[in-house]
Amino acid sequence: MENLTTIVKALDAKHAEDIVVLDMQQFSPIYDYMVITTAKNDRLAAGILRELKDLEAETGLELKRIEGAHAAQWILADFGRVIVHVFTPETRLEYNLEKLWRDVPRLDVEGMLA
Repeated sequence: MENLTTIVKALDAKHAEDIVVLDMQQFSPIYDYMVITTAKNDRLAAGILRELKDLEAETGLELKRIEGAHAAQWILADFGRVIVHVFTPETRLEYNLEKLWRDVPRLDVEGMLA
């Protein structure tokens, strides 16, 4: 959970919007948490990606894989037990992962940021 909080705080620090954390522990054998967030534009998405990469060096969190960095419309960052999706607003609406996973419990993001 500490790693999850570190990731959420890093996203917030880089102005990621509408951060949602899904507790996937009962739904996925691969990861425990899915973080979904929005970057206002491609440039901000790229900045958020840089921040996530910096976490690896600063905290020792292992960033196992990154997908979509070249287009920055939908970036997936795989931290092992935590998966982070960074969308532009239009792409987030298009894929609507929150609706797809609507039955999954959500964690209190505000509590992580306090």
